[in-house]
Amino acid sequence: MEFKFKFKLKITMSQLKKKYQKEQSELLRELASNGRNTAVLEIKVIDTSKIKGHLIYQCVYLHANKLQETHIIARDITEAMDRLEPYIQSGTAGVAINYILSNERFNDVIVKKETQ
Repeated sequence: MEFKFKFKLKITMSQLKKKYQKEQSELLRELASNGRNTAVLEIKVIDTSKIKGHLIYQCVYLHANKLQETHIIARDITEAMDRLEPYIQSGTAGVAINYILSNERFNDVIVKKETQ
């Protein structure tokens, strides 16, 4: 079975971004109404770390319907998310999470354990 379409789908990235862009307050209400009280809203690289091959990420996330922000030292975004996940599930306070994930001493211990 073969289909031929006689129209062209022409959507630019700016049109797509406008369609899915919401104000943060609206997004938070929608997530809460859908029963989703934990979600990473934004993550970006903000600096390089003193630890060789590591970056410092700024992460904004929603947990228990509260907006949280933390800094994570990790090699890449996958490792950053892996490091954040157990703390979110544990119910640890946001201040403690930020201290642990952004502290180079704690990260150094984790790096040493991974290389053994």
